[in-house]
Amino acid sequence: MTATVWEYILYFFIYAFMGWMTEVVFAALRSHTLVNRGFLNGPVCPVYGFGMVAMLVLLGIHAKSPLVVFAVGVIVPTLVELIAGALLYGLFHARWWDYSDKKFNIGGFICLQFSLAWGAASIFMVMVLHPPIARLVSAIPDTAQRVAGIVLLVIFAADVGVSAAEAIGLDRRLRQMDELRTAMRKGSDLLTELVGGQALTADELWDEGKLQLALARMESRDNAAEALAQFQARRSEIMARYKELTARFDRQRFFGAGRLLRAFPTLKSPEHSETLERLRHHLRGFGRGGWGRH
Repeated sequence: MTATVWEYILYFFIYAFMGWMTEVVFAALRSHTLVNRGFLNGPVCPVYGFGMVAMLVLLGIHAKSPLVVFAVGVIVPTLVELIAGALLYGLFHARWWDYSDKKFNIGGFICLQFSLAWGAASIFMVMVLHPPIARLVSAIPDTAQRVAGIVLLVIFAADVGVSAAEAIGLDRRLRQMDELRTAMRKGSDLLTELVGGQALTADELWDEGKLQLALARMESRDNAAEALAQFQARRSEIMARYKELTARFDRQRFFGAGRLLRAFPTLKSPEHSETLERLRHHLRGFGRGGWGRH
């Protein structure tokens, strides 16, 4: 029997939740810690929900053929993952997961290894797990289905809005940190120009101990005192702001941009790659030993 629109909506949330649980368990087994493994704040991974519903719609009467289910299970989830990855990249200028190290990948968004895994998993999901779930959902009165569907959709829409704002905030904060790093470098270049000598390295700029040794070498040069004092004052301002931004990431373990970094440990930002790597270096608590897939 063909499912109704409201039943498909409930299927979406059921499988989005199950997908989220799979990601959480997968990460917990590797890192021995619980992390919300999704773009959204709520316990759902929409990619799983969209993929499963799309397969059910396309399969129809062919849902009892393992070969057909496998083929559709390879194609549909792969397309959903590709579209989702490309869309997130286009909207938020970041690669939220990356399969570039896998063989036969396309743009790092999808790869043959996981496409085949989707196909195998689809046989179990469609032919074994879905029939009893479908019976349970169909047993729910129509009015209750509509009410539950509407409530879930409203919460979902709100979560999408909040999570999108958090992703935009992540990009904005990384840009602010990039600007601070640029300002630090410009100050260093100006100091080198005024005082002379070898330019300060990145490690010397950000490490207080190494910086003091480098500045001590410059103190012997003519007219160095005033230039050194100005650089130190400017550097202190930049470092204070930089540490403030870093501390925000550290505090946001369950909501905000900090949670997104924990949820997507392989997140890459071409525009802010160096800043992102340095941020992860500072936030050692993020995914210690347990950065998973996505």
